[in-house]
Amino acid sequence: MLLALTDHLRCTVPHAESWLVARADQVQAGRMVEGVLGCPVCQMEHEVRRGVLHWSAAPGASARAESGSTSPHAPAAEADAETVTRIGALLGFGESTAPFVLTGPSAAAAVGLLGLADAVLVLLDPPDDAAVAFATIIRGAPRVPLAARSTRGVLLDGDWATADQASAAVETLADGGRLVAPVSVPLPAGVRELARDDRQWVAERVAGLVGGGVPIPLRRAAR
Repeated sequence: MLLALTDHLRCTVPHAESWLVARADQVQAGRMVEGVLGCPVCQMEHEVRRGVLHWSAAPGASARAESGSTSPHAPAAEADAETVTRIGALLGFGESTAPFVLTGPSAAAAVGLLGLADAVLVLLDPPDDAAVAFATIIRGAPRVPLAARSTRGVLLDGDWATADQASAAVETLADGGRLVAPVSVPLPAGVRELARDDRQWVAERVAGLVGGGVPIPLRRAAR
């Protein structure tokens, strides 16, 4: 887990927003390998084991977080080049100190994306822990556990692709940050749709947004 990311992480228990306090027991190259993160308000603690942040299920956490999806999975194949290019384009992926968030199966694109640009990546419930050396992996969080207006982009996939998760993710987006989700997920308030195809839509957080814009279709570029 990237130690500097601690400043962006927030407790997900329903109380006033609070940062987390870190106790790093083992650090390598700016990454916490073993340690604990704790909330000074509710005393909830989250363990970092072998570089992976395991989020304790909070009272009222979603069934998704309690379902067993928090366990490490067998090694998964990396995303192909076409998928990486698509995700990068939808998220507006580029060099950034503010994190981009990939959830569920989409996290398989992490290696390919970091071959495109130097950016901070947070992976929520990825298919495996293979990216632990260069991305922050969080397992079992009930929602995106990052501060308001702190992320550059969030892609919802798999069990994360729900209306409630989309609404929660909007709060973490900085102005101009992008949210990507399957077309089955309703567009949440607070973002303007930029484009969609038969698979996904992409939207942008705009300061003071009242109404949505007119979307344009996503089309495959001519070869």
